[in-house]
Amino acid sequence: MSRSEFLRERNARWACLREVAERGAPGQAEFEAALQDLRALIGWSRAQVLAGLGLHPDNEPIP
Repeated sequence: MSRSEFLRERNARWACLREVAERGAPGQAEFEAALQDLRALIGWSRAQVLAGLGLHPDNEPIP
C-alpha cells in the first residue's frame, strides 16, 4: 500500500469511527468493530484511539 493509499484509508476509517460514535457509544458492537478496524490499520492502543475521539478510556469525555 502506498503512503497516499494508507492515508486515504486511515482517514476513511477515522471518519467511519466518528460517524459511528455519533450514533452509539463505546461498548456497542458497531462502535467496537469500527474502533478495532482502525486500530488494526494504525497500530494504536484503544486508549489512544478513544483519546483521538475526545473520549477517556472509561468512556467519559476528556475534560
